[in-house]
Amino acid sequence: MLAPADKPWRVGYNHPESKMSASQVPQGPQAGREAMNAPRDYELEDDRGYGWVAFAGVLLLMLGTLNFIEGLAAIGNAHFFYAGQHYITGSLNTWGWVVLCIGVLEWAVGIGVFVKNQFSRWAGVVVLAGNAIVQLMMIPAYPFWSLSIFTLDILAIYGLIAYGKRIGES
Repeated sequence: MLAPADKPWRVGYNHPESKMSASQVPQGPQAGREAMNAPRDYELEDDRGYGWVAFAGVLLLMLGTLNFIEGLAAIGNAHFFYAGQHYITGSLNTWGWVVLCIGVLEWAVGIGVFVKNQFSRWAGVVVLAGNAIVQLMMIPAYPFWSLSIFTLDILAIYGLIAYGKRIGES
C-alpha cells in the first residue's frame, strides 16, 4: 500500500528517490565502519552536557534571586523565620547580609555562565559551595528552606564541574 505523495508520513509510503538497487548498497566490513563513523546531526554540534551547564546557569540566577530576597527578609527580621534561634556564629541579621551578598555574586556568575566565560564556571563552583555552607549555617532560621537551597547548590555544582568544560569550547 502506497500513500499519496503529499502525505509521506502515512504507513507504507516509500519515496521514489529512497529506493536503492542492490549494486548501490554498501557491502563488506568497511561499509559497517563507514556507517558507524558517519556524522550524525546530534554529533555535529557536540553539545552533550550543555543542558546541565544551562541548568546550572538558570539555577545560579534563580538562587541569586532567592538568596537576595532571603537576605532582605533576614535583615528586616521578617516573621517567617523562627524567632529566638541560636546560631553557631552570628545572628539572623549577620547571615542575612552574607546571603544577600552571595545572591548578588550568584547573579553575576550566572550571567557569566550564559556568556560562556570559563572563569565564571569556577567562580560559580566557589560561590555555590559558599552558599551551601551558609545555608547549612542558617538551618535554625528556616530548616526546610535551607536544605532545599543546599540541594539546588549541589545540583548546580555538579552541572558546572561535570560538563562545564564545554562552555569554553563553544
